[in-house]
Amino acid sequence: MPGYVLIIDALSNRRIHLRAQLDTAAYPVEMAETQTEGLARIRKEAPDVVIIADDLPGLRLRQFCKLLRSNPQTQLITVVVAVQKENQSARISALSAGAYDVIDYTAETIDLKARLRSFMRNKHCSEDAKMRASPEKVQGLAEAIPDFAPNIVATFVSCSANVPIDETRRRFDSSTGIDARCLAADAARRNPEPETDVYVLIESRSGDETRETLGALLTHPVSRHSRILFVTDSNGHGTSPLDLGAHDQVSSDVTATELAIRIQRLARGKRTADNERKTTTELAQKAYVDALTGLNNRNAMEEYLIRTDRALAEQPRKVAIMIADVDCFKEINDNHGHAAGDLILAHIAQTLKSRLRAGDFIARYGGEEFLIVLPDVAAGQAKCVAQRLRNAVANTPKAIENGTHVRATISIGIAAAGRSDRQSTTDLRRAADTALYVAKRNGRNRIEFAYRETTIGTPAPKISAAQ
Repeated sequence: MPGYVLIIDALSNRRIHLRAQLDTAAYPVEMAETQTEGLARIRKEAPDVVIIADDLPGLRLRQFCKLLRSNPQTQLITVVVAVQKENQSARISALSAGAYDVIDYTAETIDLKARLRSFMRNKHCSEDAKMRASPEKVQGLAEAIPDFAPNIVATFVSCSANVPIDETRRRFDSSTGIDARCLAADAARRNPEPETDVYVLIESRSGDETRETLGALLTHPVSRHSRILFVTDSNGHGTSPLDLGAHDQVSSDVTATELAIRIQRLARGKRTADNERKTTTELAQKAYVDALTGLNNRNAMEEYLIRTDRALAEQPRKVAIMIADVDCFKEINDNHGHAAGDLILAHIAQTLKSRLRAGDFIARYGGEEFLIVLPDVAAGQAKCVAQRLRNAVANTPKAIENGTHVRATISIGIAAAGRSDRQSTTDLRRAADTALYVAKRNGRNRIEFAYRETTIGTPAPKISAAQ
């Protein structure tokens, strides 16, 4: 049942009134009279959103939220508390107890529908991260407050000189952990502050550019991950800010305490999302980056070569592939230890990478082998590049822990194709590998070109690690 909403309220007239205001065509709505009945319905089929009355007999909201949060089947339910608008203490208590949001029984239908759509979007986005989020970090319930967290940067933005933005900002004391700042709307659109966790956009009754600023902040590279709290009294007039992308919406008569709670909640959500993006990036790097050398790994190499073959089939071009292998690497490990061998291998990898162009590709091909792709490079140029790489490795010995300098050398096999050759990267890789074996057989520390007898370089000394 998609978009299922459960209303729990002891008063039938309020249940029916609230149900009538919601978009029942899009979101099926069920009703319960007591907390016990509501929990029974939840156990039978978990709803997306629970709207519960703050004056429900026997309700202990904190325990109710904790109960849902502790169950993997219900931890993503969005808990919303319905209160009388004038009951400010009930609003604050509900948010503090763990509710995701508070709605007014007397709110306009268009506002309630917009909030419901926002709840559904947040809930469905949270499902994507359910497996990696801890129970305290799910979107449906208020996040647990950490023992220590850096100050929250909240930037207040208004397009109207009639809005007392400084007065609003000064309502926060140091105990809230909020660093409240002010920024003009045009400055926010052009140069958003990169430190901002939450933007508080204040819309005047006369109408201004606040919604344009909302759109600009949502798309600007600096501010697109920030959260936006929209303050407006224009409910029911035009498109809801929530449908335009705002993460929360309140009226201008919101108390400083409630405003602080909402800012804190939005900031925690933003930082959780930041951490998830960081984790995703790190996992992606681990999947495609060799941990020892910092180069592309075998997975990255195979995907790159597939893309290269597709590009060459569509538009033939020159390309050269080289395979470089560290000479006598086993002797380095035997003489200096595997830790020193790893250090030298990483040093050689960075030496090779630093001598290539930005558009060239290098990957760790095997244990001590590296594959290099040179786009738009003909055979003669490839020989020059290989010579430069061979010399760079031979001329830059690496110091290890005991003060010994180890001189390593490499052998390189090259294969190149012109525009008319129609060779795949698999063909070139196989040919370069064969050329590499020839270089090893002919004395190491040398370069061999596939299908040719030309050899560049000089034979290597018997021992490639010199003290």
